[in-house]
Amino acid sequence: MAANTHLIGDKETNNWFKACIGLNFTKEGLTNFLCAELQKVHTVVGRSCGNCPIENLIQCPTNPYCNKRKRNYLPFHKSQKPQPCPICDNVKQNIILQHRYGGPSWRNTRAEKWALNYWEIGKCYLPPDGYSSISSVQESDFNGVISIMLNCLLFQTCLSPLCLSPPPPDKQCLLEKVRQIGRDVRHTSDCKVTDADLQDYFKTLSTLLADPQYLQHDPSAIIACTRLSDLQNDRMSFEELGKLLKEVNQTLEEAKKTGKRFSEMAEKTLSKHLQKLDATNQLGLIRLQKKTTVGEQRLHSKTKVGEHRLERKTTFGAQRIESKTQYGEQRIEKKTNDADQCIDSKVHDGTQRIEISVQHGIERVQQAARKTAQADYERDVADFRRRLVEHYNDTSSNVPISVLDQSLDKRITDIYATPKMHRFDIASDGKRVKKEQVLTYKELFYTDDTKSNRRVYVQGEPGSGKSTFAAKLVHDWCDENRPSTAAPNKNASFDDVLIIQNFQFIFFLSLGESRGQTEVTHMIKKQIIDTMYSEEKRDVMYTLLLKIIETETCLVIRDGLDEWVAPDGSNLAEPSMAGFPKDKCAVLTTSRPWKLADERIKNSQIDILVEIEGINDPYTFSERVLRCILDKSKDIKTTAREIRSFIEKRRLTPLSNSPMLYTLVICTWVDTMVEEEHLNGSSLCALYTTFLESLCKKANDTPGFFNDLNPPHVKCFSRTSYLRPIIQNVDVISKAAFHLLFSPEKEKSIVFNDQELSNYLTPSEQEFALKAGLISKRKTKRAFNSSISFIHKSMQEFLAAYHIARNAHLIDDVISGYLGRHSDAYRDISQVFIFLCGLNVSAANTLSGIINEHHSKIMDARGVTYLSCEHTYSSFEHDAFQSIIEAGYKEAVSNDQTGILLRLSHFDIVWNNLMGINNIWRENKSNALFLEISVHDETDRAIHSSATHSEPTSQVEFDLSSCLNLKYLILRGSGIHMQ
Repeated sequence: MAANTHLIGDKETNNWFKACIGLNFTKEGLTNFLCAELQKVHTVVGRSCGNCPIENLIQCPTNPYCNKRKRNYLPFHKSQKPQPCPICDNVKQNIILQHRYGGPSWRNTRAEKWALNYWEIGKCYLPPDGYSSISSVQESDFNGVISIMLNCLLFQTCLSPLCLSPPPPDKQCLLEKVRQIGRDVRHTSDCKVTDADLQDYFKTLSTLLADPQYLQHDPSAIIACTRLSDLQNDRMSFEELGKLLKEVNQTLEEAKKTGKRFSEMAEKTLSKHLQKLDATNQLGLIRLQKKTTVGEQRLHSKTKVGEHRLERKTTFGAQRIESKTQYGEQRIEKKTNDADQCIDSKVHDGTQRIEISVQHGIERVQQAARKTAQADYERDVADFRRRLVEHYNDTSSNVPISVLDQSLDKRITDIYATPKMHRFDIASDGKRVKKEQVLTYKELFYTDDTKSNRRVYVQGEPGSGKSTFAAKLVHDWCDENRPSTAAPNKNASFDDVLIIQNFQFIFFLSLGESRGQTEVTHMIKKQIIDTMYSEEKRDVMYTLLLKIIETETCLVIRDGLDEWVAPDGSNLAEPSMAGFPKDKCAVLTTSRPWKLADERIKNSQIDILVEIEGINDPYTFSERVLRCILDKSKDIKTTAREIRSFIEKRRLTPLSNSPMLYTLVICTWVDTMVEEEHLNGSSLCALYTTFLESLCKKANDTPGFFNDLNPPHVKCFSRTSYLRPIIQNVDVISKAAFHLLFSPEKEKSIVFNDQELSNYLTPSEQEFALKAGLISKRKTKRAFNSSISFIHKSMQEFLAAYHIARNAHLIDDVISGYLGRHSDAYRDISQVFIFLCGLNVSAANTLSGIINEHHSKIMDARGVTYLSCEHTYSSFEHDAFQSIIEAGYKEAVSNDQTGILLRLSHFDIVWNNLMGINNIWRENKSNALFLEISVHDETDRAIHSSATHSEPTSQVEFDLSSCLNLKYLILRGSGIHMQ
């Protein structure tokens, strides 16, 4: 009801009443907070023995308790000799230490109750007089509550610096201002408060109640803050106002009993207007009582007249009077009863009409208030949603193309490709079984048409596209809320956007930015509200947020659970959703699999688990990336085919499981397009160094460079920007990669468990590897072990080769034995060998000799002892081993290695490998043998000319070093023969 608190004609007097009520609200709002914190104070100062009175613990004489002038008069002590008690003395000293001014009010407290009653401890921090009989916080007055908060030092820990800066007794201190408000209101001489002072009072009191350290989350403080706002804006009913005025009066009366001083004018003014309020409420009843009295008097008068008339007629006929007495008495009684009933009926009807009128008035006021509040709420909600869409459009609609350069970003609709996503069933024994592919939002949020999935978990390896999928979901939700000029959704999959647009609100949170926070509501305030609104509006919008999550259908996206860190001392595995009703809110959480292997995340808490495994169509995705980064003069289709050929040739197709790494391949290929290195054998080591750096940056983005004073262990690390600060972690992880890859138990070389990994990495080193994404951890049905592997076998092989490059003795100590234990083991370690050629060619030369020796023994065992032009099984063996040596040679050349002396004793020569084999032979110049090859037809002339860059009729001369230990020579191809 508008202006319903203006009961008094004088506005400034009315303001004074509001100030009194506002102090009462503030005191009630602080009561629970004070009780909770005094219990903590009780714990800090300790518990007494429970037997010693306060008089025994205070020296005599002690000011101001003892009278120095009258030595025999002891108003405080019963005896001049205190009785020390070590336990109670310790409590007393702790109370003194926690007092801001070192002067506790000993007269207020009873030390016998220190053992059990925290309030008796709190009374030591009250003003010295008038509080000894107060038995609880609730009985204390406003001045007492604020005095405890000012005098007790432990309240500094639960109040923000705003409340105690500058420190008391500075008048600018917020708590000092609040206490002064209480004094000004109580001690006023004219019971008047100006509008400006009243607004300042409300602002100061509201600031205290909304203190961010604790009070802004306290339910009583929140209620008090709301009631202050209602009082300030005249939204209180007559009934509530009357009740509050009586409470204020009762507070004043109780304060007077305790010796508190109030102005005479304040008491008279409050009493006068309380009487006026009572008179207004009782007016109808008084008027009814008056009419009832008049009716009774008139009836009584007429009865008397009748009696007199009867008495006069008594002398004229007793018989007649007697005969009619009964009849007359009956009529009189009947009329009396009728009159009583009529009066009772009118009184009842009048009372009922008053009650109905009052009730109708209250209902009309409440209905109008509800309509106004609902209209205000709907307007605020619409504005909040509009701002939220604008916020997402600025922060979530663009995604970076390269993890190494976050500034290179593009619109998500330009680069987004449909993810490869599968649902996982969680069996009763805990085993997780991959099921059908998920292609719609409905399959994600609904198990069937009736059951909704309120707790959705999306897992995936680093760079698999989890965050991009979450950002695309937010983008699709915003389409409904954006202006009509927004581009429509054209994706073939996940195009049922009406499913997610059923959510009134989506709150997208990056958990990596909320480390140390436990409440999702606090994260929304920090990441969204504090970003969208100015400081003056943030508290109001946070209150609106709390109402929205209780009223509207919401989706909370918690992106990057593996990047969230709980505060010290907390045992939470994921942030708390306290305050979100389960029937109104759904939660979508993205994480790497190792985080969901945490046993604290129960299977019963997961409604649906899905995994993203990269992208459905790598070829289409590569075209999208090329459109974002390629010069317009280049043909997209042609370039995409060339990249596809490069990826297949280099066996990089499995990297499509990681759009992040796949994009890095494309960007690296485009960067080398001018030199055409991508077609002529660009360095795999350089490419995997880029992969390694992009992953490690996720765990530590501190830049650092190798230089002449701190050279890298291998040449391809020299141009990195993020590896040097964490090179020790890379070294130990590489050691683990090597020893696991060359494990005596071959089945444990790729997939291993926690116990096996702990042989090589400490818990902190494991945590780094998991955060970087170098290793993946998945939950199994066994309670204490998980399935662990490197993100990709080729990455494990690259790290293993890096470890060999730094420790060449491992070739003789470990690898030689490994080759002897396993048949055709050179195939298993072929990729390690190729990487080693680019990292340390000297070590690769040694390894090639050992592999060549093992390979020769295999060839001898199979009986190949002749030169052959036939396509035999053994020739395929030659092809496989020789292609490994050729690939290693190319990798060494691509990394500018010198001293390339790779061993090869079996040669399989065809027209298209002449150049590669010749380059290997030319590395050795001594003891040359001569091979002449003749060309017989036009086709072979063209082939020969292309391969040797010489005339078709000439002969080709190769010089073969004896150190290659040539045993077999196999020539294949049309028109090629040995002379």
